[in-house]
Amino acid sequence: MKMKYAGLILFSCTLFINVYSLKYFVELTNVMQDKVLNYSELSHLNGFEFCYLTLWTFIFQMFFMIVAILDEASKLLNLSLDKQKMLSKTRAVMYNTILFPSSLIVTTLFWTLYYIERDLIFPRILDSFFPWWLNHMLHTFIILPVVIELMLPKKYNFVSFSKAAPVLVTILVFYTILYFSIYFRHGIWLYPIYKVMSWPQRALFTIFQMCLALTYQKIGISLQDAKMTIARRKVC
Repeated sequence: MKMKYAGLILFSCTLFINVYSLKYFVELTNVMQDKVLNYSELSHLNGFEFCYLTLWTFIFQMFFMIVAILDEASKLLNLSLDKQKMLSKTRAVMYNTILFPSSLIVTTLFWTLYYIERDLIFPRILDSFFPWWLNHMLHTFIILPVVIELMLPKKYNFVSFSKAAPVLVTILVFYTILYFSIYFRHGIWLYPIYKVMSWPQRALFTIFQMCLALTYQKIGISLQDAKMTIARRKVC
């Protein structure tokens, strides 16, 4: 397989799998509604299935991969440089600003809490109807598009941390407001770990997540910058 086709093929295959997984999840929500009525520990799923950061990130990845596929295709088809640059810039902004940090947040926090005490994040009762492969699609293989993009050659990055950070913070603040508003309006914590925390602990945990996301964003942009520098040295 020639390297110039790698991005197009890898993102197309991954997008297909993600679309199937999302379709399965949507169909599963009907089953989940029935289960919620029988198990009080699943009350946080009652009508709030699409309010999780995991699912937001998963869907955002699909939009990113569509842009990445269009970008790869524009290069293969030798479209105008303006169109190529527009797609490449959009792709870089989506990746560095949101995709890289949010995907790592989802993966690292979920599996860390899962192995400490899984009921804090993914109650055991879910195993009775939530397939293991879908759990891994949402929380493990969500990192796959991140790795693919990181491994592909890059001439330009287009994004600086000083410009990307405010966008990420704005999105995280918006999600935090939504998250806490669900509790204040409905008395439900989407993530069970918040049930066992005091309010100071909840505040600190929220701040920690934002700081971790910004750290991941900084790492992602630095990796892209380093890759770009290496590519230029090879050309020289």
